[in-house]
Amino acid sequence: MNDMEPTLFDSYRDLYRPYVNSVNNRLAKHQLYTSQWVVLRLIKIRKSCTLAELAKETRVEKPSVTRIIQKLIELGYVEITAGDDKREKIVQLTLLGFEVYTSIEQELSTYLNELTEGINKADLRIARDVLSQILEKLLK
Repeated sequence: MNDMEPTLFDSYRDLYRPYVNSVNNRLAKHQLYTSQWVVLRLIKIRKSCTLAELAKETRVEKPSVTRIIQKLIELGYVEITAGDDKREKIVQLTLLGFEVYTSIEQELSTYLNELTEGINKADLRIARDVLSQILEKLLK
């Protein structure tokens, strides 16, 4: 066994799968996975998005975003309308999508607060800022 202290990246890797699995378990009743939730959440925050904007913001290939949107359409959570340029597709939540979003947001907010309970708010802010700085470097 290696007696070296784990790096930040080791800790992130160790956290990632259990976190995603746990969130996926909560999303399953809505027939969603975390990747779909990220897209649904972004659409809610922005009110509407193009497929290109969704791909850029989520850092996911456009064909993958298209598949996610197709699934969200099948579930009745989003709808697509034509933009000013007929080739542009605007995605927005349906009424059902808004209701599902609100339900999930409440449940996940409670759950995530439970996960971070007892952790100093300043420490959480520092952790978020550190991860953001690393992301910036990765995206350069």
